[in-house]
Amino acid sequence: MEDVLSKKSPFIGEKIRLRAVEKSDLDDIMKYWNVYESRVGLGTIIPMSSMMEEDFIKHTHESAKSQKAYYFAIENKETNEFLGTCGMEDFDWTARSGVLGLSIHNPENHNKGFGSDVMKCLLNFGFNFLNLNRIELCVIEYNKRAIHIYEKLGFKEVGRKREAHFLQGTYNDIIVMDILKREFDL
Repeated sequence: MEDVLSKKSPFIGEKIRLRAVEKSDLDDIMKYWNVYESRVGLGTIIPMSSMMEEDFIKHTHESAKSQKAYYFAIENKETNEFLGTCGMEDFDWTARSGVLGLSIHNPENHNKGFGSDVMKCLLNFGFNFLNLNRIELCVIEYNKRAIHIYEKLGFKEVGRKREAHFLQGTYNDIIVMDILKREFDL
């Protein structure tokens, strides 16, 4: 049997480190959080105030304590630069499933492999530490970059919410994707 203590932390990837979201992250969150290019991938372009984000930070701690959700700050492992936030929520402990999401806030950090690395860490955490069997996410059909990453990691499209998202005069499908523990290859 492999020694558990010799295994790598699920919170450290090749390029990133996940840690708890801290009150001191508020300025870093707000620096790029309202940038259109970042928010449009999440499906909302409406700016958020620092008070709203401060409430989110408080919510992250309450959710973790009650095991309802786990949210993390994403850091560049080499520079300690704040990159964004991610998390897992909407757990169904009977069916052993959860929903994940992430956001790399600064558009200059997109397409650099940070998102893929975050996903690998979250999947490892979900499957090997929370004992989930299924992890789901939703992505808007125009976010081709994210869909490509998810498919590369083993996610499969399992459904669509047809024309469930509206942005700039266009209705878009929301794609539901999932991956099972047996399909995850770390």
